[in-house]
Amino acid sequence: MSIDVPLATDGHFVYLKTNAFQSENGITVDTIPLKCESIQVNVTREIPTIKVPTGIPRGESTTIAIDLGMGSKSISLSGIITNTTIKRSHTGSTGNYTAVNMTALETAQLISSGVDSSALAKYQNFNELVFLIESNVDENYVERGSVTNIPFSFSSRGGALSKDNARVIIPKDFPTSSTSTGVNGFIESFDFTISSDTPTSVAFNMSFKVATTFP
Repeated sequence: MSIDVPLATDGHFVYLKTNAFQSENGITVDTIPLKCESIQVNVTREIPTIKVPTGIPRGESTTIAIDLGMGSKSISLSGIITNTTIKRSHTGSTGNYTAVNMTALETAQLISSGVDSSALAKYQNFNELVFLIESNVDENYVERGSVTNIPFSFSSRGGALSKDNARVIIPKDFPTSSTSTGVNGFIESFDFTISSDTPTSVAFNMSFKVATTFP
């Protein structure tokens, strides 16, 4: 399945979080904002199959599918990187972290350096992608008083054993606000283009694999 998601042109609806991100520090600390022109969500379902030799007695072959709820998910992003203001929790003190202005190329280099790092390098490695979408229906299937932004996720509405999660014992929480968790995983690939026509920005493409990573 592929979904093309149009985003606001100011680009403040998409950002990467590093392993060092802590919600109490605010969304601007240990994150990298991205200006995306398009996002494509890809979901692939995987169901093991077994061929059963019933062609002789029944006159028709049979394939048994064992649905174990397996699949793979990835998100592809494309857009531009411009001069970016970032904050790191290792720079400054709690509640007063120093903001630094990075050029487009510096930001692209920063992301590139994190792609091949391990999860142990908490300030380098990016483990969460957030892109906000408009939502009119909350986690309990109640229409909101007004449209709000929530992170895109693969979660379903309802608590354990209720609504879309009927027969699901331990569901993942559906996002309730713009500060909820996005999708976890890792950057699978990242490339950017330097052009003399646009010296203050670089075009980029990124593939983010949705996964639970260790350590």
